[in-house]
Amino acid sequence: MDSNSKYLSLFINHYEQKKFTNYINDLRIEYAMEKIKNDKKFRKYTIKAIAYETGFSNPVSFSQAFYKKTGLKPSYFIKQLESSSKSKKQP
Repeated sequence: MDSNSKYLSLFINHYEQKKFTNYINDLRIEYAMEKIKNDKKFRKYTIKAIAYETGFSNPVSFSQAFYKKTGLKPSYFIKQLESSSKSKKQP
């Protein structure tokens, strides 16, 4: 991006009204949600594996960021998707 990290952080703080780390975590959570929704194989991963796949250093920080953004724990989000997909399959 031909920019230094301080400028990038100031830019995100100003335009997104978020701290840089919160902005990055939000992007990671949005990616995780889309991947969980659209990839049934990814849905079968452990929370730890999903955390690492989406750039978090540990499952606790992933779960906390996920809950902060969605109001749901990741495991509950996955269970809701699984139950809604099963009810769609039943006549």
